[in-house]
Amino acid sequence: MDYDDTRVTHSTRLKPCCCLTPDVDTFRASKDNARRAARSSKSPCTTLPERSVTSECTAGRLNDDIVDKPSSSDHTEVDFGCQYMQHMGNKPLASSLSLDLLREEELLDIMLFLYHLGVAPKFRQAFYYMSHQTHSISLLDETDKQIKEKSCVEQLKRLKEARKTYREELFDCVRQCTWYRVCLFSRWKQRGMYATCMWVVELLLVLSNLGSLFLYVPEFYVESLVDCFHALRRSDPPYVSSAVFIKQGLASFVTFVVKHFSDPRILSPDIKDMLLQSISVLVQYKDFMIAFESNKEAVQSMPRALLSSFDNRSWIPVTNILLRLCKGSGFGSSKHAESSSSVLFQVLLREVCLHDEGLFFSFLNQLFNTLSWTMTEFSVSVREMQESYQIGDLQQRKCTVVFELSCNLARVLEFYTREIPQAFIEGPDINLRRLTELIIFILNHIISVSDTEFFDNSLRRPGQCYEKTNRSMIMAPLVGIILNLMDATADSKHGELNTIIGAFASMDCPVTVHCGFQYLLSYNWGNVLRGDASLAKLAQLEKFSTCLRRRIVALEGTVESLRVEAEDDTCCCICYASESDTQFEPCHHQSCLGCITRHLLNSRRCFFCNATVTEVVRVCKNSNQISGG
Repeated sequence: MDYDDTRVTHSTRLKPCCCLTPDVDTFRASKDNARRAARSSKSPCTTLPERSVTSECTAGRLNDDIVDKPSSSDHTEVDFGCQYMQHMGNKPLASSLSLDLLREEELLDIMLFLYHLGVAPKFRQAFYYMSHQTHSISLLDETDKQIKEKSCVEQLKRLKEARKTYREELFDCVRQCTWYRVCLFSRWKQRGMYATCMWVVELLLVLSNLGSLFLYVPEFYVESLVDCFHALRRSDPPYVSSAVFIKQGLASFVTFVVKHFSDPRILSPDIKDMLLQSISVLVQYKDFMIAFESNKEAVQSMPRALLSSFDNRSWIPVTNILLRLCKGSGFGSSKHAESSSSVLFQVLLREVCLHDEGLFFSFLNQLFNTLSWTMTEFSVSVREMQESYQIGDLQQRKCTVVFELSCNLARVLEFYTREIPQAFIEGPDINLRRLTELIIFILNHIISVSDTEFFDNSLRRPGQCYEKTNRSMIMAPLVGIILNLMDATADSKHGELNTIIGAFASMDCPVTVHCGFQYLLSYNWGNVLRGDASLAKLAQLEKFSTCLRRRIVALEGTVESLRVEAEDDTCCCICYASESDTQFEPCHHQSCLGCITRHLLNSRRCFFCNATVTEVVRVCKNSNQISGG
């Protein structure tokens, strides 16, 4: 947790790694002098940390052999103390300190602005070449492997031409990376960036506690802070290890990004996206995950803020964060368990959903909608490639990205069926109904691609391994969802298992349901889950499928008899599966309760005439109205 006695900043007892330890007494003496000068003013304001970043960091030590560039400032420690211009009169010392303070503020502002305009883009370009270099190496290795395996002369010719292109790209990346390593990653420059990053994050945290004053912070202050932090984190060679990076003063950065990625005082959505992306990147690493778990602000506010931020704009980074917090807990993912997953945040996410059902159901609705949309986009893209009889690079990239997003969303949904199964079994009927329909919807889209090899090739791009691009990625979460609901009803005596089976059996596409479950059972899980503990659970899925098949056969006769007896004007004209027993007010258009309830989750207008709905009224056969809703 963040306590004052354990924080590492320039103003606390524990100093960061860029500061000297032998001259502590000398620094304390100069700091006391600065404090006595500051007390001459009677301003009641809370002061910022008074220690100078420049004076403390000009002789810091990470390695004894590092040679620092001399400081460009000749000011003393007292000159950098935080002083106030109110009630100082015309004293020469006060006037000098005020003028120096103004100059330092202007210097900080100009420095951050120039970094934002000129230096940050160069760092991003350097990291692009570094990642492209790694990618080129993997492509070369893959091409060499294919050259050894293939014997066709024409194909060998194409592979050798591609290999030549990859080699030229790799040589260019190596030259560029060497240039940027010399120009940008000098040790004395990194030390200055480290000290600046620490000072700016502490400044922004102080300003964020001053209410509406935070509204006037320039955007490039936040952008420069985030860029500077990640430039240090990704530097080559590394400035310090990630553990030291966090412990030696930059834990405040975690507090800042967690506190402000959903802050309404930040008006720019791009800034909020940047902060969310920072969290998404950091939680991939174990050391940073430990920092999040020990951060008071993250523990108290991040789970709720993540669920609240899951909207049409920020759902991708939020999904990535949720996935990394709970990775390794789903069906078929135990052998790929991530060391960065967090049991603590899994518990916190569950508690937030249990204590705020409104927030959880709103999140579920958005999750269902988004997953349906991504699978539809994926299916359309695959169909377009099938019709054109070729796989274009742009289309293939789109297919891969949308498919991975669908898999991530399905994993998040699987996590919540494991942690909060009662929301689907004992909660509103619409939750279980949408869940079952979504499972069949996804299975139907996968089965509809008749050519299995074409399906796999449409996903796998050069350099990607088979384990990360195959049908099991989307099918495993679906199996996990069904097994989670079965496990939740294993010891139940209230017929919840029959409720789940009934939800699948009552769908008006029994052939599709049967084919979907048969496809899940006939899939070669033994090859995919070799050595995984989840393989033993497939017997439960087979048992569930057997019970479902019996229920469907039993219901077929009943449904046929009901269809003969039912009158056409009482059937819901939306789903044609239920009685039209609910109407909108004031337009009086009627439909079934299930269709109307689902429609009202996303819109408050009648789906027939687009009138604003003020009330929903249940209608019975013998009278007009029973109850309002």
